[in-house]
Amino acid sequence: MQAAKPGTSAALPKLLLYLLAVMLGGALLAAPLFHLGHTVQGWLSTSSLGGSGPGIWLLKEIERAHFSRYFNRAVLVCAILFIWPFLRWVRPDRSLLPTWRPVSTGLKQWALGFALASGLLLLLGFVFFKLGAYRLHPDPRWLKLGEPITAALGAGIVEEFFFRGLLLGLLLRSMTTRSALIAGTFVFAIVHFLKPPEGWQIDDAAVTWSSGFLVLKQIAAGFGDVQFLLAEFATLFAVGWVLAQVRMQTGSLWAAIGLHGGWVFGLKYFSALVIPAGGWLPWIGANLKIGLAPLLMVLLTGWIACRLLPRR
Repeated sequence: MQAAKPGTSAALPKLLLYLLAVMLGGALLAAPLFHLGHTVQGWLSTSSLGGSGPGIWLLKEIERAHFSRYFNRAVLVCAILFIWPFLRWVRPDRSLLPTWRPVSTGLKQWALGFALASGLLLLLGFVFFKLGAYRLHPDPRWLKLGEPITAALGAGIVEEFFFRGLLLGLLLRSMTTRSALIAGTFVFAIVHFLKPPEGWQIDDAAVTWSSGFLVLKQIAAGFGDVQFLLAEFATLFAVGWVLAQVRMQTGSLWAAIGLHGGWVFGLKYFSALVIPAGGWLPWIGANLKIGLAPLLMVLLTGWIACRLLPRR
């Protein structure tokens, strides 16, 4: 376990300033990005490229993209643009990441985490379906596993290297282990909670340069909804806490990547098969990451994982 290093500049305030810059930058960039998308749409509609395969795909993507989606992409662009000055500011090095483990051992931990997280989450979804909280989609995509697997691998690897690797390593430099785990988990939950409510949109004709800040206002309003806060933020916090505990216990990221990917796979695959019936909050939400029942399942999964995984 990494010990805190007194005298090292605290990383948490710098991280919070980075996140604030990303959100404000995303709010300012969202409207120009939205207008750029519609300009491209108009050009493709009159161009020969619009009849090609990539052109048809891009036109469909633009047509179904609401302003909140442009906001999400603007935030992602700002996160990428600002990450280099942030890294120069905090001066990371290789010692921040967990020690490497042999690939054979790591793959076993990854497989255990993935199977445990995805299996138990899909089992919970099956119980929800039997209870009537969900109904089968008119066109369920039983065999379309490409998107869930891609999302699982991408989120598991990228987010674990950032949150449980770089971020947690930075926090452990200047904080006690417990404080670093709490702070890192809180940041993880906040980042995943920063989105407008489901179904909320701005009409395309009403988009102005300040519409991104209206999205920020809706995001802030979500923290005033106690039922939704308990149903989703608590689950996100539990996910982050379990992943951090597993990373500290094993001394590597393999199991955390597996658990994270398993949860993403289960969530994406189940959502492609069913439609929520509604009216079950705070226990069951619109997907398998919302509700107190998923929260308890995450904690149970973490408890089992900590019993099965080796201690460093």
